[in-house]
Amino acid sequence: MTIQRTTTRITAALALLASAMAAQAGPITVDFTVTSNDVSNPAWERGVTGSGYFTLDDALMPVSGNGLVGNPIAGLPTLDLFFTWFGVSFDETTARIGTLSFTDGVLSNWTIGGSFLPSTCGFLRYACTSSGGGAPDFDALGSGGAALTDGQRAGLAYGPIRWSVRGTAVPEPNMLALLGVGFVAFACMRRRRARQAS
Repeated sequence: MTIQRTTTRITAALALLASAMAAQAGPITVDFTVTSNDVSNPAWERGVTGSGYFTLDDALMPVSGNGLVGNPIAGLPTLDLFFTWFGVSFDETTARIGTLSFTDGVLSNWTIGGSFLPSTCGFLRYACTSSGGGAPDFDALGSGGAALTDGQRAGLAYGPIRWSVRGTAVPEPNMLALLGVGFVAFACMRRRRARQAS
């Protein structure tokens, strides 16, 4: 019974050590809001706030910590995304990150957009809303604003964006490794005492 418990503890410790190796990714989540303003077409109400977030892997950051990655044609890997405004919602199946800009290792600007592609859009898949089409679509620029077009309403709802970045907590690999080593040492000591007692 004691040997079985010790084996279980050693297995758990090894699992912690393995997870320490895997815990290198650092997801970053951007939260944002947009409020329609006087630039919007009269078909849209003023003062309506939309909100959303998107999550990316910090491995997308250039090695130097500076520069632009992605483009508004192909888009970037998007771990999670949600945006709702005027009763229309988007997620990672209907929208994506287009570009990310970094300055000194910090996200400084970004674009996201819907993936609806009317024929009048050309090939700017993640940066085309003004063409209308038959379905809602949007694009958003961190330093600019967000625009929403809807097949049921003419023109654009437009508004400036407020945004902030929150890191998603990921256990520090060194801490996990130390914890795993501690469990292994503890299990070995208990095993040695059990042998000495018998």
